[in-house]
Amino acid sequence: MRVATHYGMAISVERIKLDMAWSTDEGRLATLARSVSLSIRQIDEGAAALSALRLPLLVEFRGGEVGVIERETSEGFGVVLAGDKGLMTPLSSEQLAARMKRLFVLRPVSSRPDRRIDDYIAPWRPDWLRSIALADLKPYRAVMVASLVTNVLALAGTIFSMQVYDRVVPGQSMSTLWVLFIGVMMAILFGMGVRTARNRITDIAGKAADLRISDRVFGHALRIRNTARPRSTGTFIAQIRELEHVREMLTSTTVAAIADIPFFLLFCVLFFYIAGSLVWIPLLAMVLLVVPGLLAQKRLRRLAETNTRESSLRSAMLVEAIQGLDDIKSMQAETRFQNLWNHYNETTSGSSMELRDLVNRLSSFAQMVQGGVFAVVIFFGAPLVMAGELSTGVLVAASMLSSRMLAPLASVTQILNRWQQAQVARKALDGLMALPVDAPLEEQRIHKPTISGAFRIKDAVFGHNPESPVLKINQLTIAPGERIAILGRNGAGKSTLLSGLAGLLEPIEGQIRVDDIVMGLIDPTDVRRDIGVMGQGARLFHGTLRDNLTLGAPMATDEDVLETLEKMGLVDFINRLPEGLDHLVQEGGLGLSGGQKQGLLLARLLLRKPRVLLLDEPTASFDEVSEAAVIHVLGQLGRNISVIVATHRPAMLRIVDRLIVVNNGVIAMDGPKDQVLNQLRSGKAAA
Repeated sequence: MRVATHYGMAISVERIKLDMAWSTDEGRLATLARSVSLSIRQIDEGAAALSALRLPLLVEFRGGEVGVIERETSEGFGVVLAGDKGLMTPLSSEQLAARMKRLFVLRPVSSRPDRRIDDYIAPWRPDWLRSIALADLKPYRAVMVASLVTNVLALAGTIFSMQVYDRVVPGQSMSTLWVLFIGVMMAILFGMGVRTARNRITDIAGKAADLRISDRVFGHALRIRNTARPRSTGTFIAQIRELEHVREMLTSTTVAAIADIPFFLLFCVLFFYIAGSLVWIPLLAMVLLVVPGLLAQKRLRRLAETNTRESSLRSAMLVEAIQGLDDIKSMQAETRFQNLWNHYNETTSGSSMELRDLVNRLSSFAQMVQGGVFAVVIFFGAPLVMAGELSTGVLVAASMLSSRMLAPLASVTQILNRWQQAQVARKALDGLMALPVDAPLEEQRIHKPTISGAFRIKDAVFGHNPESPVLKINQLTIAPGERIAILGRNGAGKSTLLSGLAGLLEPIEGQIRVDDIVMGLIDPTDVRRDIGVMGQGARLFHGTLRDNLTLGAPMATDEDVLETLEKMGLVDFINRLPEGLDHLVQEGGLGLSGGQKQGLLLARLLLRKPRVLLLDEPTASFDEVSEAAVIHVLGQLGRNISVIVATHRPAMLRIVDRLIVVNNGVIAMDGPKDQVLNQLRSGKAAA
């Protein structure tokens, strides 16, 4: 944090706490650096790299302590240790070198925005995908060196043939043949080893790049604002799945083929050296191999886009069908959805087949050219041999070399196809990465150590679509510690109001303030720390009961979990499970009753100990006994804890002091519980 402060970087204290709570020991420093938009790299030179020009530096000591070397002093260096609250400890160079375990340099990922000049000349920002994929180019330098070695060694067979036909056979020298044979076999074996090492290096580098890209994309997808999130889950999944096409471009096969292409020029020089004027044949073959693929790029791109679109529609339909499988069965609509699936499948298969057909035709043409160039070299070279301008060995070597040098170019069609698919995937990912997130890393929101829960909404309009607002509020004030029930018919806007209070739904117009600060200006991690919400769509995830209950409180102990479950009356349910808290929960809580799921969800929320509880129909699936237990738990909460509940259950009204009635997207009534109930009974509520 001190390094980030030194560079004026935005810091979210709560975000750092969350990231560190879920990080492993091995990746803790990298996680911490990423949380404050800093890049981190270990300095191999250790103490020898200490220089005032490099400060500040992060140092890890042998005892496990971490500190920041902030300045150079007359006695050595000034170090601020973690937990010392900014106090600087002077250490001499010798002391620092003796205690140092690892040394890291941290630098800002990007420059700070400055509105004074950004409108005139914005700072250069690297392409997000290219900057991640090519973050470490060292392995690819080794790949190019390995490609040079393998291509040079590949010439051994050509030289071997030329020497055998021109010298060994005429001279009938078996000793020379053995020497050449052993040499060429050694070159072949060594070449195989180098190619294997090259593929291994490429796979490792590709895997690292793939992990970085996947981490960035999925992390961004998790933090997209609710108002900007794609409406179709299947389409959302399809966008993320486009990473597969980007991954194909990073595989060893593709990278190795691209690395081999430049060596065609080296082979042309060698071909000209041994076969002279016949070099026009492989040059013409190169044109025949490359030009058709380039001319087909527009069509390849169109087919790739069509295929991607159809695949996205199929994915959307599949996800929707799986999510509503019980409804499909109960409505006996299996045939309808099966026909719909077959239609999408047929359309997708048709576009895929058209794409494969074009690629196959280009590949077949490339293979024909590669095979035909051997015969063409022989055809035009034979008269030169008859005229004594070339030897038989040279002709054989030239024909072999012509096929070998065209091998990388023969894969150009496949490379261009993968490139187009990667470009289409890139376009989809760019659209995803362009969506706004809750708290961009370059923005520094207001940090609130605690949020009391004082809400004030003025002239606000809420809705998922700006063209069709769901809720309009002229004025609404909620004091800390209030107990409020929100009443209203289905679709009146109760859930929308809770989403707005939770910060999950930003107002289209107007503003919502919490503790007298516009909610959008507060760090979302601070808002979600103290404002807990349980909506009707809350769900359990695949994992153990312990994993689900501690999802929002990773530092909670089993004692904390059992205490919360006991308050909720769920201990008997846990005791009946053979595995207890290690019981495996299926996706969405499949196999649990509605009441059990709702009880676990409420326990999960209470375990976070928020200062504001926003509950949407929290007892809708409970029986009277379970509902009474929940009401008792909520009633026992401290008076500094706000409870705002949307409900249709009369029993829930026992714990509230104030009622808000929502009707047709506006607040129809708001006041003390008894007063509002009397008005409702007398029929004075606004229509």
